[in-house]
Amino acid sequence: MFRATQMASEETLPALGLLTINDDNETIGITTSLTLKNGSNKKSGYGLVTVLHTHRRPKYPIAIIFVLTAKLFEAFAANGIRTILALYLRDDLFFSESFSTVLLHIFNFFGQFCPIFGAILADSYIGNVRTINRLYFVYALGWTLLVFTSLPYVGVSLVFLVSMALLLIAIGNGSTRACVTSLGAIQFQLPDQAKQLADYFSWYYFIYYIGIFLSKIIPPMIRANTRCYNKTECYPAVFGTLGTSFFMAWLTFTIGKLFYKEEKIAEENILVKFYGCVKHALSKKWNRASNDKKPAHWLHYAIGRYDEAFVNDVTKIFKLVKLYIPLPIYFALLAQQDSSWTFQAAFMNTTIVEGITIQPDQAKAMGPIFLFMLIPLWQYVVQPLLRWLFKLELQPLQSLTVGGVFSALSFISAGILQRYIYTRPYRSVNVLWQIPQFIFIMLGELLLSIPGLQFAFTQAPVSMKSVVTAAWFLNNAFGNLIVVLITELNIFPSQYDEFFFYAILMIVSIIFYTYLAYVYVLDEQVAAADSVANDSNHNSLELISSEKPNPRNGVRVSQESDRNDDTPSTSNITIV
Repeated sequence: MFRATQMASEETLPALGLLTINDDNETIGITTSLTLKNGSNKKSGYGLVTVLHTHRRPKYPIAIIFVLTAKLFEAFAANGIRTILALYLRDDLFFSESFSTVLLHIFNFFGQFCPIFGAILADSYIGNVRTINRLYFVYALGWTLLVFTSLPYVGVSLVFLVSMALLLIAIGNGSTRACVTSLGAIQFQLPDQAKQLADYFSWYYFIYYIGIFLSKIIPPMIRANTRCYNKTECYPAVFGTLGTSFFMAWLTFTIGKLFYKEEKIAEENILVKFYGCVKHALSKKWNRASNDKKPAHWLHYAIGRYDEAFVNDVTKIFKLVKLYIPLPIYFALLAQQDSSWTFQAAFMNTTIVEGITIQPDQAKAMGPIFLFMLIPLWQYVVQPLLRWLFKLELQPLQSLTVGGVFSALSFISAGILQRYIYTRPYRSVNVLWQIPQFIFIMLGELLLSIPGLQFAFTQAPVSMKSVVTAAWFLNNAFGNLIVVLITELNIFPSQYDEFFFYAILMIVSIIFYTYLAYVYVLDEQVAAADSVANDSNHNSLELISSEKPNPRNGVRVSQESDRNDDTPSTSNITIV
């Protein structure tokens, strides 16, 4: 391949008289012109004047350091509470296992549901910085209440206090998640820093998972090695550590205000506009007269109040969202690492090797560890081997199906292990037997979650990327509600029956997903074929209508030849 500098120097310079060379530090412009002595520019003259000028690239934004550092502290705090919450509710507050599971997944639900509201508030009203700052007050109140619940009983309903504390933490964590990501992204100057922006998202993902990994190791270790209030496990120390981590995040974020760029508030929020379009279309559909002409799609009832291009984008999103219908089942499985899998580990022998014993809620640290290992293994070993040996390239929709199968296998493994635990003495089965189910669920994460969001982003119209993100968050939220519902129904006599039920549910949902994916691909192929045919017919008609008689020889010639070379041709069509 030719470098950009070579292409510019060999092709662009003779035509434009301007060469732009990009490197990591600066942009160099060389402007060349022929100048007459009297100052005018012509194709002939007496002197060649070359002016060399430099334009430095924008510096890497210092604000990113504060964004990522604050995210590390906040991710550790938010995921730390998820790590120890199930055992805290069961063992310290003496709630039942089912109630502890329900409370944990309701907490997760609000954490996944609230990002939509934070994004709307930031985009359309007060900006990311003020949204984060105000919601951090709510976040801080939640941590204060949670520490209060872990202190000796003071005569207040613990169910109420814990519920309120968790609700405030979930609102603070959930509502600021999208805002923090966006705040970092807007610090970069595009297009000059497009590469740095891509690197930022990679670092953001890495920092986030480092926070998750540490949150699964440190909080259980503090609880197990600290004594307080005549208890062998000190939850006030854990919550104090996590709360301190949050306040460190807040302090780091506040210092970063000295460096954040000024934000521009959008004139309209795409999520609000999307909702308004759907609402208006449904209203007109339900109130239409029986003899009214039915449009091609019910969303086209909104055309008029909303422009046709926007309505078509909304229609495209609805086709994508159909693929999301079975996915909450997957998130229901994924979320149980913090609940049912933790309770399973509590019945197992947690001595890894002689002299090294972990806590039951530290066992789920295997998840991030395996994911860190599987990502490069899949990218640099498995995929190249599949291409080399079988000429096979997994497409995103195929990858999602395979990921769903692995997720189902994870709960089949969990069910088999749970049944074996019931047949053995208490804590005689080693916790390392959970390794297969963690590998399978992380393969599901690798092959389903990551490609699924990527596919939705590539397929969604440019104006609808935030809607896709919102839909992904909602899938995760509804997955937690599924766990709450099944737990509350209490229809299974044993835990391993419940694990097998989730596996069957995942298999059924992935079969349904495969059907939806097949229909989606078929529809897209038909639509693409129709688009090509329509464009071909349109171009043929345009060519015929644009021809005119040539008075010199009686032959019809195209008006295209009469255009100035600088006039763009209207017949150039790009098909995406």
